[in-house]
Amino acid sequence: MGTSRSIRIVALVTVALFNLSALYISKVDQIKVGKAPHYLAISPDGRSLFVTNFFSDEISVIDLRTHKKEHTFYAGVQPLGISITPAGDRILVTNMRNGLIKVINARTYEIMDDIKVGDMPSNIAISPNGSEAFVTNYGRGAVGRVDFIDIASQRDVDDLEIGIRPMAVVVSPQGDRLFVVCGGSNDLYVIDITTRKVITKITIGQAPDGMALSPDGNTLYISNSGSNDISIVDLIDLREIRRVQVGSNPFSIAVSTDGTIFVVETGSNQLSIFSPTWDKITSVDVGKHPIDVALSLDGRYAYVTAELDNRLHVYSLDNPD
Repeated sequence: MGTSRSIRIVALVTVALFNLSALYISKVDQIKVGKAPHYLAISPDGRSLFVTNFFSDEISVIDLRTHKKEHTFYAGVQPLGISITPAGDRILVTNMRNGLIKVINARTYEIMDDIKVGDMPSNIAISPNGSEAFVTNYGRGAVGRVDFIDIASQRDVDDLEIGIRPMAVVVSPQGDRLFVVCGGSNDLYVIDITTRKVITKITIGQAPDGMALSPDGNTLYISNSGSNDISIVDLIDLREIRRVQVGSNPFSIAVSTDGTIFVVETGSNQLSIFSPTWDKITSVDVGKHPIDVALSLDGRYAYVTAELDNRLHVYSLDNPD
């Protein structure tokens, strides 16, 4: 676990109503994790970062106070998506090969239960109150599905068929709606969580892979790796209002509390940063085949997995103003 040569990039931008006149981003570390690191989850207390390692069947635990790997534990076969309950007591991980969700004790890292879901589960999200989890399943045919899991009983209680290759899932801040993008049919499904029915389907860009909400929860940003753009969806009117061209194969996306947008561009091996009005601030290199990005709870760091490097790249974010 070595520290990479520090780089310093200064990007200047002036945006009305946006308190960011200069952003300093420095690469401060690269941490060796398991084989083919994919998705990230930060504990509710902000102290630990969990990395799913797809080809080594394990999760790496990073201490965010020291930026050191402190633990590794078994997480089932081909762990991919990961989410942590709001109480911080359970970790839920998708196992793509065998169609399972591993329920893991977040303190002891012992497996508590296996939950059978659909074929090839990809990602998972948990409701704000911690009562339900929602799993996207690629499926092995033309139709994918979403599974609804009751967390208290740790059981799959319902499922809903949707489009082709559902990839990412996000829950509204109110916990009443579910947003799912389907990479094979290029659409966004809006689902009523109470009735478990589709409210509407919205056509977006090609091969959508990742999503993130704006700080106010009224706008959804979707990274479309096939069309090299971001779909911006108004969640009040439930329509796509704009597409923004970005770099090659945008895969994952994260938004800070001040509205700054971070996009992982897998095809160009970069992390690009944008203002809330989509003025580009800067881009930095982030290793070979980056997959996911997460931001520390205090907004001081960005973390990016690089699948072909088997590394977690750590960047310091500073606003001198």
